[in-house]
Amino acid sequence: MKKLSFIIFSLFLATFTSADTFVHQKSGEVLHGYATSQTEKDKTTVYTEEKGQIQLDLAEWDVTADRNGRNNKVVVISIDDALIYEIETAAFEKTLEETAGQGPLFILLEIDTPGGRLDLARRICSAITGTKNCPVITFIKGGKYGGAISAGAAVAFACDKIYMANNTIIGAATVITLSEKGPQDIKETYGAAVGEKFSSAWQAYLASLAEQNKRPGLLARAMVDKDIEVIEVSGLAGRAFVEPANKKWRQKFVHRWSKKGSLLTLTATEAVNSTVADKITDSRKQLLVDTDAARAEIVMDKQIQRARKELKRALGQVERIRKSVDFKIKQSKHRQPLPKVLKIYREAQREFKSLIRLAKTYPDLNLDVQQLEEELNSIKAAYQQTKIESSRRR
Repeated sequence: MKKLSFIIFSLFLATFTSADTFVHQKSGEVLHGYATSQTEKDKTTVYTEEKGQIQLDLAEWDVTADRNGRNNKVVVISIDDALIYEIETAAFEKTLEETAGQGPLFILLEIDTPGGRLDLARRICSAITGTKNCPVITFIKGGKYGGAISAGAAVAFACDKIYMANNTIIGAATVITLSEKGPQDIKETYGAAVGEKFSSAWQAYLASLAEQNKRPGLLARAMVDKDIEVIEVSGLAGRAFVEPANKKWRQKFVHRWSKKGSLLTLTATEAVNSTVADKITDSRKQLLVDTDAARAEIVMDKQIQRARKELKRALGQVERIRKSVDFKIKQSKHRQPLPKVLKIYREAQREFKSLIRLAKTYPDLNLDVQQLEEELNSIKAAYQQTKIESSRRR
């Protein structure tokens, strides 16, 4: 029994460890190191113990996932809020690319999110699936939001392995819009035809992410569309997940996973039993033990958190500048000496230019650049007119 457990554990590790021993198919040359995501034509950048950084055509080498030559560290990246800011998404893309090139044992993405913008979720998923030669494992850790919900489920599906804390969930990934009435199904906002088009595309995307890592695509679709019913059946070909109408007469009914009328949301236990997730774990520490990384150096990457703080500072700058500009505009409308009015207009121009720079640097601030430029032009015109009037009075 112990021998069998060891074999299963070894196979589990082999599914996500990166290639670390390279043997040339013709010459028999052996190198130890790690490949990066950096490629040019047919060549991939590889860091080796024997030759340092070199370019290899990996098609000419047999590669073995044994971790020899990799750095004994795990980099932890946290997504612990809604996916709504471009600046955080850009930070994630950058840190994932940089981290993958450092040769860690794997990247651990810890998730607790209610979802968010689908365009940003797609970018995050693309960054994960585009990370070659370095596994990305997700740990749905629980917390404020209780799991990987909506677009957060897509991010989890993009990862090589999914671990879940016992009290977490994954699913409810329908496409919604936000209005004055609150969150609404996209079909209610844009009508059945347009809503169905968006929903169908998102279903297909989620299913493709799931199937990339041999997870049931139909269960992913049921997380998007409440009209999809999913049952598990068994037969000569093994277990399968199908809609009831597609069940073959020789197949035995095992379990009903999704009923019509509600979006599929799975608990950690259900996710593991349905092969959506790989394992339940109590903590990061236990996860590291399970992945043979208990003695690895843990590096906490904070680029997303720093990006969030940077955006908060920028928002504070906008509020301060806006208050100052509003005060100056009120001042300019009162009877004042012309030199003082000119000074007010000059300062207002500088502040509007600062607002425009912030608007262009931080799209998340949702500032209308065109409107700001129009306001700046109005102040410039008022300044020139006041300057002419001041010259006439001399």
